Amino acid sequence: MFRQVAAERVAKLNLLWIEVERRAGDPAAFLREAHTFKGEASLTGFAQVSRLLHALEDYVKLVRDRGTLPAERDGDTILGGLELALQLTLGAPDASSREADAFVAEVAAARGAPLTPGPSPAVGQPRATPATVAEPEAAPAAEGVADRSPAGPALAPAASSIRVTAEEIDRLRGMVSDLLLTHVRWRQMARTVRRVRETAEAVRPGRVGAERAPQLDAWSSIVAELSNMESRLRDETHGLERIIGDLDGTTRDLRMIPLSTLLDRFPVPLRHLARSLGRQIRFKTAGEQIEVDRALLEMLEEPLLHLLRNAVDHGVEPPAERARAGKPAEAFVRIAAGLVGQRLHLQVSDDGRGIDIEAVRRRAVERGILDAAAAAAAGEREILRTIFAAGFSLREQVSEVSGRGIGLNIVLDVVENVGGRVDVRTERGHGTTFEIEVPLTVAITRVVLFRVGTGSYALPAASVRSLVEASALVRGRGPDGPTVDYAGSAVPLLDLAEALDEPVAVDTQARIIIAQSGADLVALAGTSGHLEREVMLKPMGKFFERLPLVPAAVDIEEGALALVLKVAELVLLARTRRRVRASGVRAEGPRAAGRVALVADDSPVVRDIVAQALRAHGMRVLVAGDGAEALALFGAHARVDIVVTDIDMPRLDGLALVRTLRSHAAFKDVPVVAISMRGGEPERRAAMAAGVSAYIDKGDFSQALLWQTVRPLVAGS
Repeated sequence: MFRQVAAERVAKLNLLWIEVERRAGDPAAFLREAHTFKGEASLTGFAQVSRLLHALEDYVKLVRDRGTLPAERDGDTILGGLELALQLTLGAPDASSREADAFVAEVAAARGAPLTPGPSPAVGQPRATPATVAEPEAAPAAEGVADRSPAGPALAPAASSIRVTAEEIDRLRGMVSDLLLTHVRWRQMARTVRRVRETAEAVRPGRVGAERAPQLDAWSSIVAELSNMESRLRDETHGLERIIGDLDGTTRDLRMIPLSTLLDRFPVPLRHLARSLGRQIRFKTAGEQIEVDRALLEMLEEPLLHLLRNAVDHGVEPPAERARAGKPAEAFVRIAAGLVGQRLHLQVSDDGRGIDIEAVRRRAVERGILDAAAAAAAGEREILRTIFAAGFSLREQVSEVSGRGIGLNIVLDVVENVGGRVDVRTERGHGTTFEIEVPLTVAITRVVLFRVGTGSYALPAASVRSLVEASALVRGRGPDGPTVDYAGSAVPLLDLAEALDEPVAVDTQARIIIAQSGADLVALAGTSGHLEREVMLKPMGKFFERLPLVPAAVDIEEGALALVLKVAELVLLARTRRRVRASGVRAEGPRAAGRVALVADDSPVVRDIVAQALRAHGMRVLVAGDGAEALALFGAHARVDIVVTDIDMPRLDGLALVRTLRSHAAFKDVPVVAISMRGGEPERRAAMAAGVSAYIDKGDFSQALLWQTVRPLVAGS
């Protein structure tokens, strides 16, 4: 319990300190919260955390007593101390008592006070540990603790409650999924019984002769029993539907948490980023009290952080530039939330320089996203949609913050995977707003089920624009292949049977699905048996993460699975006319097939994981055990399109390898991706200075992240 509360305490203390830095908050509120946190740590046996928090209190008092605005170094020290306290609380492997001792010594030196030794238990006295300490009674709240609102909300009356884990709630959601499937099967049985009854009534025996009376009585009894069964099944089906609704509502309520739980994580990383870029920003929020499904918040964290970083790095101008434009030196970056029915609407906005539409138009042509004619004819909305394409960036140079062109593509992927949509508005010189709309809960959603050949597939219902009779659409041909005329536009036509390598079934051309990804439409032919249903999505798992076309699956009544298709990938398939292999790995066509990657790492396990991930996308892979071996392979092979290297290697390390490549005219433009356990900012800066194109921390590594990083770098090679 203390570990859970500690994360909330640190998040609140981070916000309180940032308010102090802006002179919008009182140090006394920070000290009260820290004192409560220290007491909880002491009570539950976290002596090192308690000592660290005591030092933090001393440091904040020292800053307060100066009577001047806190220096940036003060903020770095205090926020760093809070992060260390959380690491010690959670038992993180890299959180050592030596770091805590160093922090306490630093504070003591700043105060000019003698260093007090760390706490130790009295002889013969058992020391409480978090795993064994009994749950304490609720401690009285610290008086005057600050709240997000100007006047803190009144405490709700004590309610009977228990703590449950996310895993327990997920098991309940699994039960809801099984009940939904049972409900569908019962409904089908009721229909079957009705058909049997109707058939029996249609073949009723004649009434001729007394000898037929027993037969007629038996028939009447069967019909009556079937009618009774049908009535009971219908009643039970309605009752089951009610139970499912109640259970679903209860589990949804259990998973709902305030949006502030996520938004409170952003001020500290934004403060660090703004400082590193020389920007002055104020982070604002609205609607943070709205309650959202916990799973949805976890999914939205990365996309929202990408948008916020993008606003600070690309959108907000340096103070001098803002002064020349007549703007205040401090820019705002804002997240506003609202509810429309069962949909969550988010706006991520800034008052920066806005997006240069003509620069985006030129870069879309350079990156091959649009041809010159299409780019010239495209409107502002269509041009803005290209910024979500993989590999798109307006930056000429890759930096630690941006330039790889994967951030906005991740935003689009995540939002559309949960049945949402993303749009963008911009005004030159006045700022940019990204609008996101997603369902409040992602566990149960509506899909359109259909068959392609012998396989069962689905699309999120929110992505299906229309289901149209094929005969009602005029066919044509565009630069990317066949099209249909829909709502006055030429929409690319994709034959799903061909694209998915499924056998062509009879009479699958009767209806065409018009699906939408953002502003892009795609017409899908080769489907049959369409029906809409509320289902629970099942993630495909890490084993299938290299298959971006299929993000999830759903159970269907036959006991099989239907694969949920991603509309953004279908749009891409329609434009490039690629196929999905029977093995489940999409052939990447000219973007990756035939490309040569060189993987350098002294760990054979890491080499194999990285090499297999790249081969899955059609690349040919060379492997080397260190930088010297990698250079030898460069000399032995006529072509290498990209290098993926570790930093720490024997003989010749990764940075020396990059510097050597950059010093040779033949190899100076080969992109290099560094993968290292050293995830600190100094190491990242050193890698970028050496000429690395992108940097991945091994702690964050996944096959999906690797390919998102590599794909834009090899697209134009």
